Amino acid sequence: MNRKERIAVGIVGTGGMGTRHADNLHHLVGGAYVSSVFDVDQSHAAHASSLCDSAEIFTDPVALINSPKVDAVVIASPDDTHANLTLACIKAGKPVLCEKPLATTVDDARDVIAAETAFEKKMVSVGFMRRFDPQHTAVKAAVTSGELGLPLLWKGVHRNASVPFGTTGATILTNSAGHDFDSARFLLEAEVQEVYVRGLKTRPELHSDTTDLLVFELAMSDNRMAVGEVYVNATYGYEVSAEVICQKGTAVTLQPDRAMVRANAHRGFYVSSDWLAPFEEAYVIEDRAWIESLLKDTKFSGANAWDGYVTMVVTAACIQSLHTGKIVPVQLGEKAELYQ
Repeated sequence: MNRKERIAVGIVGTGGMGTRHADNLHHLVGGAYVSSVFDVDQSHAAHASSLCDSAEIFTDPVALINSPKVDAVVIASPDDTHANLTLACIKAGKPVLCEKPLATTVDDARDVIAAETAFEKKMVSVGFMRRFDPQHTAVKAAVTSGELGLPLLWKGVHRNASVPFGTTGATILTNSAGHDFDSARFLLEAEVQEVYVRGLKTRPELHSDTTDLLVFELAMSDNRMAVGEVYVNATYGYEVSAEVICQKGTAVTLQPDRAMVRANAHRGFYVSSDWLAPFEEAYVIEDRAWIESLLKDTKFSGANAWDGYVTMVVTAACIQSLHTGKIVPVQLGEKAELYQ
């Protein structure tokens, strides 16, 4: 990309996530503006456009990607569109920030890796925003300082208030748990070698295929381990935490509570059911880091296509483990020099 003073960004998918990116990039990131938007629901696109000084509304996502008015693209459309749209961005020579997951199959993720490798330049960033969350980066700093000794075990909790009826365990692993797999890799600085997953249906009235409470165990490289809970019908709200147990101590994320509320014979903290709210700051930091990397032509400090591919391989192994009840090895392909 030629050096520019401001990056013109196109947003593909303007639901909650895409609109959040659009608002951040247009109003909170000095080196960027939103020039174009697309959504299959044109009313969503119109709303996002209104937030961004009447950004051009497209009726075709590939036309947006190829538009000369677009320098870079954010993909926040449904999961099963991510890989093909990312491939279109690579073909067009447009840097792309793709929301997780990078793909919904290992083969599709591998196709993205092959296309980017052939392009011979990193074009793809993946939206694992916990890498920019102040609570998670504080844990990372504590662990990498060496004061706690070697990191040994990652423990994670990931809870949603509710999900649509009929959501399967495979969908949860693909759409939600990917953040946890990446968090474990990021905080332990280790790769997943084996997975084991168990799950259950928490309520009899749920669809027969529903597995809405999952527990996973990961055997990691360097003799490290990870264990996590993903519960998507927790009812009370949305909450995420991560803890790293080290040889001489632990570090755990603290919830960014700003006030304790006393009312109705109760004292406590409000828990939002909005999954965007707890990471509001992280999304802004992520968007700023991405735009800065484009303006300065430097490495993006977040996740890349290889991280997205690895997460999909881990996810596929977890789905197999959930269905078979067995430990499943994680087999990665050879890591291209581009990602070393």
